[in-house]
Amino acid sequence: MKRFLCVIAVITVLAVTLCACGQAAKPLSEIFEKLKTDYNITDLLEYKSADDLSRYGIKAEDVEESAGGVNKTGVNQEEIVLVKTKDAEAAKRVQDALSKRLESKLNETKNYNPEQYAIVEKCSVDVDGNYVSMIISSNAEAMKKDYKAAIGVK
Repeated sequence: MKRFLCVIAVITVLAVTLCACGQAAKPLSEIFEKLKTDYNITDLLEYKSADDLSRYGIKAEDVEESAGGVNKTGVNQEEIVLVKTKDAEAAKRVQDALSKRLESKLNETKNYNPEQYAIVEKCSVDVDGNYVSMIISSNAEAMKKDYKAAIGVK
């Protein structure tokens, strides 16, 4: 009986460990690099640290991890911001800041660049637990799907 219980305990521990491994999120920098490669994204001014997110009104102390960049040309509105926050309250603050940025981009393009406006208009700021993202791209829907899979969200 002891041997049976021991085997059951070992199997349970292994099953829990294997399930947890499948759910682990990849680092945001790795996810960002994969998105750039898979969707042929170039000409980005990349963010090197959480301090770079201050341009959005995001405080470094709210950020656990981040990656992203904005198109250098100024005409193409492509922009990717991926943030893992410290907690749910920080996620709300980051969501608010990125929502303001998205609204600003809509206002910037509305009257002078209808093609880019149409792209920005289809995009959103998404929150998945402590992860907040803003993906502005003509491939945004597919990129979001890949991003969510990489952070373990179905």
